[in-house]
Amino acid sequence: MRVRIGLADTGTDVDVEIDDVDAFVKELEAAIESGASLMWVEDPERGRYAIAVHKIAYVHIEGEATRSVGLR
Repeated sequence: MRVRIGLADTGTDVDVEIDDVDAFVKELEAAIESGASLMWVEDPERGRYAIAVHKIAYVHIEGEATRSVGLR
């Protein structure tokens, strides 16, 4: 599932493909609660990103995409 992480004071978003969204959310919450400096995020297609936890402005988790056929 696609996750977009917005970084404060930069106007930058990091888009990553996450296989286990629930595990990602738990890891993010743990990083915030523990006061960790960095959180590593891995995208199978693009590699690994180190995100400064204190710079995370928002996290957007896209819903499952569905395809419709015909007129709406």
